Amino acid sequence: NQVLDEARDHGCTHVAFENLTDIRDRMTGAKRFHTWAFRRLYEYVVYKSEMLDIEVEQVSPAYTSQRCSKCGFTHERNRRSKHQFACQKCDYQLNADYNASKNIARKLMKRLHSGQMSSSGGAPCQCALKSGTLNLNGGFTASVDSTTEGESTDKPTTSVVGH
Repeated sequence: NQVLDEARDHGCTHVAFENLTDIRDRMTGAKRFHTWAFRRLYEYVVYKSEMLDIEVEQVSPAYTSQRCSKCGFTHERNRRSKHQFACQKCDYQLNADYNASKNIARKLMKRLHSGQMSSSGGAPCQCALKSGTLNLNGGFTASVDSTTEGESTDKPTTSVVGH
């Protein structure tokens, strides 16, 4: 409910998830269970979103953990550790999952902006993240409640605002 409550509170038209279909075939043990739980979360959000007129979309996770959400530079060495992202080009540093979340949001915004419109008829203009908003060009505005960008997340989802 928290994902959809946040989307509704920010006037979002979409919630974006990584498309993890078939990823379980490459995993074993605890990781496989975690992916199963993430899939259940996705299915629950899809089910509940219909009542709120919010669309749920999946985007490819390809390179979202290696791409800098600030400058766009993509390299495997940008991901210093499981939890830390540091761009080799612009030195932007933040939580790795939060960086990936911003990239997931941008992928959905680009897809919707390039022809597929939101249910309200307009193209999305920004993403609502817990620490602020991100626009299609990568500009970030911190929210009033947040002093730092990049909260620790386990598996990010991102709400996308549309007009």
